[in-house]
Order: sequence, then structure tokens, then C-alpha cells
Amino acid sequence: MFEFITALFGPRIKLARDRVTRLPRRVRKSAKEHVETMQRIVDDLAGLEGIADVKQSKRLPRGFYDRVEDLLAAYDRYLAAVREGLGDRADGMFPAGTPEGVGGCYAAPFGVTGPEAMLIYREVRTWRDFPQIAQRLGELGEQQFKDIQEGHRGRDPDKIRMTSKAAGLGRKRFSERGEACPFLNESKGRCRLGDKRPMTCRMHHIGGDTAKGDPRHEDHENAELLNIRVPVRPQVAISQLDKRMDMGLTPFLYASVLQLLQFAEGELILEVGEAPRRMQQDGRVAQKANRNVKHAKKFQKGKNKSKPKKKKKKKK
Repeated sequence: MFEFITALFGPRIKLARDRVTRLPRRVRKSAKEHVETMQRIVDDLAGLEGIADVKQSKRLPRGFYDRVEDLLAAYDRYLAAVREGLGDRADGMFPAGTPEGVGGCYAAPFGVTGPEAMLIYREVRTWRDFPQIAQRLGELGEQQFKDIQEGHRGRDPDKIRMTSKAAGLGRKRFSERGEACPFLNESKGRCRLGDKRPMTCRMHHIGGDTAKGDPRHEDHENAELLNIRVPVRPQVAISQLDKRMDMGLTPFLYASVLQLLQFAEGELILEVGEAPRRMQQDGRVAQKANRNVKHAKKFQKGKNKSKPKKKKKKKK
């Protein structure tokens, strides 16, 4: 009980990503259209037939992944409207996952919602290097859990309130390790997830001396940041959707992807009516043939056939 009261009224340990940017009323008003679009999409997801039975059926409703991508696209439009409304304040601010904002890709742990985790798992499960990525996710997830457990004094180390001081200290300690996100292409400084990266990465913008965005920087606490969170109504609706799906996924990206790997027994989580993808003996998803390359069969048709010889005209 004392721990709960301390969490509510005591000082909170916040990471750079936890510093929410307060938006002026006029900016919120200008972006209202996009907030309503996000809310509508989440309502559509919650109303899909069989959405509450995924845990038993191990199949998602038809159109689920498309609607999650629509939600992320709507959030991007919301971000663009907010940045436009903020004017000069948003100039020179770069999102995590880009070369200028790459420091944000070292500031784990990253939060994620259930629908986002499912979309990300569907994307990364088909990558050729997924086995190596999965191993790295496991290592980082285990370290993150250890860091949180280290400051926990309760009887059961598995029952830790995420609002507790132990969780806050653990998150801070793990963040300061500066571990690169396994989905980051370090040579290019870009997120490999592209337009499927989670909202917690989309919302995090770094400006000024962007090097301070890296949690290992000595002046990281004073980094110039813009954190444009998902508006409250859609955020609550997504949380309710998570509960409706009852998947019990952790709110951290690394662990949730591995949970889905275990849930799907190494396979993809398909939509109803979707044809299964062929798996190779090494556990990788067989890649679809690219039929637009020069050596594809469709371009070889008729190439090897002997061309009819032209008849020579007889001289008169």
C-alpha cells in the first residue's frame, strides 16, 4: 500500500520520452479532424468480427493489418498538423528513426500497443536475419527486466507495478546503457521498420544539438525535445482494444514481439481467409519470388526458341 501511495504522490522518475509536450488549445483545435479519424479507426478495429477471439483462434479478423496501418498514417497526419500549428517551435526537430534523430533509437525501453506489436511482428518475422534479431530482443528484454527487478523489494519479483520507483529506476538504468534498437540500421541511421515503426518512436522529436538525444550524452537531460503523444481519447480507446483482444502482451516492444513469436509457434499470425506462408527448414519464412527481375520466368518465355529464318529474296 505504501509503495502505491508513493507512486501516486511521490516524485516520478521520468525518461526524456516521458516529458510530454503540452499543446496550446489552438493547435489541438487545428488537429481535431485527425484525432476524430484516429478514434474512428480504433472503433472500426474494435468492431471487427472475431477480434475478441484471437487468443483462441490464432487468427486475426480480415482487414486488421490494413486498419492498423491506417491508424499509424492518421497519427502521422496528426503529427504534421501539430507541427504546423507549433510553427517555429517545431522547426529543426527530427523524429527518432531518422539520421538526425537517431539518438532516440538508443533510448529504450520503447512502449508499444498490442495492435502495433502485431503489425511489427508480421513485418520482422519475414526478414532473413530475424533469428539474429530475435536473439538480440531476448537479450535486451532480459536485461531490461533485471534492471527493473534490481530495485524491487517486494516478496514476488514478478509482480512489479510499472508506476513504482523500482520500475522508474530500472527503466532509467536500462536507457542509460544506450543499447541500439535491434530494428535500427546503424550504418544508415534509419529505422528498418519504416512506416510500421511504433507511435512511441513517431512522437519523439529531437532538436538543437541532436547529439544530446542519445541517453549516453552527459547533457542528455537538457536535450531539446518535442514529444507529441497520441491524444487522450484514441489512447484510451486503444487501451480498451488491447483489453478486448485479451492477448496479455507486455507494453514493451522487445518483449511483446517475442511473446507473439511464442504465441504463433514461430509462424505468422494470419488474417481469416489468408493463405499460409511456406516455412523453410531453418524456421525462416520463405521469401516470395520477385517476378519483375530480369531472370524471372515470365521474361524467359520465347527467348530460347529459335527464330524463323528469313527467306532470301531471289534475284531476278
